[in-house]
Amino acid sequence: MSASLRRARIFACLLDALICVALADAGALALTAALWLWLPAARGLTSWVWLAAGAGAIAGFLLRDVHGGRARRWLALEAIDRDGKPPGLAGSIRRNLPLVVPIWNIWDAWPLLSDGAAQRRADRRRGIRVVASA
Repeated sequence: MSASLRRARIFACLLDALICVALADAGALALTAALWLWLPAARGLTSWVWLAAGAGAIAGFLLRDVHGGRARRWLALEAIDRDGKPPGLAGSIRRNLPLVVPIWNIWDAWPLLSDGAAQRRADRRRGIRVVASA
């Protein structure tokens, strides 16, 4: 059970990242195409479009657990706090911030990599668990 839970949790994290990046990239590509086709004088704004897309992808990833996790629901998992509710806005940011910071992400996720049922370090401090949903 531990190995399958570990795979499901890692897959959910990667799937959430893919969703955030794909949506941000699609929007940025459409806006870049519109700038190049219809507003050639504004082509200099392209770098700002992609900067905003990157910020949007990071924000989407940080907020992925507001309602328990997008990809986790597809995999019948959910993140819950001590009260049995999803972490909420601030809880989601505090929970996912370590995953976007290099080195900190490895340190935070290491318990999960060795045991799929283990809590990440950020989760342990805040009382958040990832459980199989019914």
